[in-house]
Amino acid sequence: MKTKLSQILISLLIIITLSSCGQKQQTKDFGKLTDEEKIQLLDIKIRKDPKNAELYYQRGQVFYAMGNTQEAMFNVKKAVELDKKQVKYYILEADVFFSRGETTLAFNALQDAIKIDNKSTEAYLKTAELSLDLRDYKRCLESIEKVLETDKLNPQAYFMRGWVMKESGDTVRAVKDYKKAIELKSDYEEPFEELGLLYAQKNDGLAVDYLKSTIKINPENTNAMYALAMFYQENNAQQQALDLYGQILKIKPDHADAIHNVGWINYKYKQDYNTALDCFTKAIRADSNFYQAWYNRGMTYEKLGQHAQAQADFEKAESLYTE
Repeated sequence: MKTKLSQILISLLIIITLSSCGQKQQTKDFGKLTDEEKIQLLDIKIRKDPKNAELYYQRGQVFYAMGNTQEAMFNVKKAVELDKKQVKYYILEADVFFSRGETTLAFNALQDAIKIDNKSTEAYLKTAELSLDLRDYKRCLESIEKVLETDKLNPQAYFMRGWVMKESGDTVRAVKDYKKAIELKSDYEEPFEELGLLYAQKNDGLAVDYLKSTIKINPENTNAMYALAMFYQENNAQQQALDLYGQILKIKPDHADAIHNVGWINYKYKQDYNTALDCFTKAIRADSNFYQAWYNRGMTYEKLGQHAQAQADFEKAESLYTE
């Protein structure tokens, strides 16, 4: 009898252990699921626990990421109905409203979040972010100041304030805030990129360091690659520019500007007119309204002695330019 009871207890212990491991594995692997798989899993959980606000919130997040704002809104409203004290629910609601162009309702949702917690950096940061998108710089700065009252070391607040300063024409203060954001978060991609762009505009060699750092943080950042390639191109480092354009085209084969610039380097510096012609043609295929590519292909046809094709391209370039 004791042996049988021991066997039962051991079996129960194994079942509990496996169940616990399964739950941990399920949580661990959730981020690896497709959006459809996440929805299916959350559907099952909600059927088992229909009063769990967090599950509706999670399902709303997935629908929002999928671009299904109708289902996202249904779920986030259900989450708020079940639990009115969670700031993050109102923030998601604001995101959904904003994506639908309902800006007043978005800011109302954020005000509801702030009523729950008037020191919520998340709610103030989201208010600042949406205000920045609308170029409402006054509201953006007011929200940033609220964040910094609570959290003086918030890198996102400094980054957004730097952006406002840049848009307002105060690049000195913008640089100061961007550098502060990086000081607080050493792998913060956006301020590295913005500093690189600002220094590139001034043709300052510091652009190279900041843009390289951006690419190191995110090897898929083709905007930073393009800015660095342009810096090299404009400073007579043509091969370095070509190498970067090549990296861009591995990631985005239809990047019309990169294709065009490869053509331009081959046209102007290498006098390789056949390669240039091929590049300008590919740039036009990628963007049929790219009047510079039409014009430069016309110039290339001239070099190759194909005057009729050149004239046709010049006329096309002129028609696009004057539209």
